[in-house]
Amino acid sequence: MKTLLPTVAAVLLLATPAHAWWESGHHIVALIAYDLLDEPEQAELLRILEAHPRYAQDFTPNDKIRDVTRWRVGLTGYWPDIARGQPKYNRPTWHYQLASTLTLGQNVNVPETPGPCPTTATLDTKELHIAQAVELCRRVMGDHRQPLGDRAIALTWLAHLAGDAHQPCHAGSLYVAGVYPDGDRGANSIPVVQSKNMHALWDGLLGQRFDEGDVARRLAEIIGNAQTMEAGQAAIKRTDTLNPLIWLEESREFSRQFVYRPEVLGPIQAAADGRAEAVPGIDLSEEYLQQAGALARVRAAEAGYRLAALWRVALAPLLTSD
Repeated sequence: MKTLLPTVAAVLLLATPAHAWWESGHHIVALIAYDLLDEPEQAELLRILEAHPRYAQDFTPNDKIRDVTRWRVGLTGYWPDIARGQPKYNRPTWHYQLASTLTLGQNVNVPETPGPCPTTATLDTKELHIAQAVELCRRVMGDHRQPLGDRAIALTWLAHLAGDAHQPCHAGSLYVAGVYPDGDRGANSIPVVQSKNMHALWDGLLGQRFDEGDVARRLAEIIGNAQTMEAGQAAIKRTDTLNPLIWLEESREFSRQFVYRPEVLGPIQAAADGRAEAVPGIDLSEEYLQQAGALARVRAAEAGYRLAALWRVALAPLLTSD
């Protein structure tokens, strides 16, 4: 993917401010996907989810939630982040991909690109990355011989990984000799004025902590934008569109165009050249923030459409076998 696709470019040209993938963003992606399923598929999805080993503890809402079903569906995308506090289910490396998005200079330590998912991998395998984990979870969720609880865990991870893979900063890192020779950790190491760091800023572009009204409003904004939804529809028509390596390469290309813009690379290069002692807190322009927000909404739509397709493929044999 060398240039922006026309549908994506059109949305970004009309960008408006928006302040993907914290709790709110993962709810939005999962709900877009759920709404694209037909009623039997939705019912089967909910049936599988009820077997989740943490269903009683983690999928029981407080009394302030008005639509419990949609809250639970949204939580499928966020649950793997909840699991970070649960040693049995925490899988730290599953959330990102090892890759070089951009390399500046020679003396850098770019890690080896992860290969296919090992055939021996299970849901207990910790040393996997996004593309490998998607492959594993597709296999587990779609296999009616697997324990229903395992299929429920795989269901939630597919929702989460589809979101993460479409967030540009999760797909790779910037490697800069003398500044980030071991990578910027998916932009976590880049300080910005507007947030904790660059990665956190991008994670929060679709909202932060869950708020039922805010999620509904943001979801309606995405669904109500014809060009954004057109980008989502176009995403599932591309060659090999359900291959997570495609999503990740798209995200790296978007990173090169929109995360690591000249206003970001300039201060980093100054530190690398010795013209500055360190990378300062970068004050991002309004144009940067507008374009980032518009791209976040496009990537959420694309992730939602692709997640729906993943879930549909996994549910198809289950609707006739269980």
